[in-house]
Amino acid sequence: MTEPTAVVEITHTARKRLDLLGPAAEAVVEALRAELERKQQLGRRVRVLDQGAEVRVTRVEARAACPALSVTYVHLPHPAPPTCAIVSVVPDDTGDEDDKA
Repeated sequence: MTEPTAVVEITHTARKRLDLLGPAAEAVVEALRAELERKQQLGRRVRVLDQGAEVRVTRVEARAACPALSVTYVHLPHPAPPTCAIVSVVPDDTGDEDDKA
């Protein structure tokens, strides 16, 4: 297993949303948090902030008892160690229209 290279936390607001989404979503986002400790640039970059900070969004596929999720996080590469904060977790309904057709 690769050693963590970053500190990654889930914000209070994101945790409140996870409480509403249930334990399966909590487990999925916790696994993503652990993955972000090793590789901080997952998903797509949606904005670059001051001093190289990035806002990124990644999608987690649907699983048993958990809908697909869109997870937004902020990556701060400096100062060391790099840090990430998962700031938003919402159900990702893209593709639902295809299922209804």
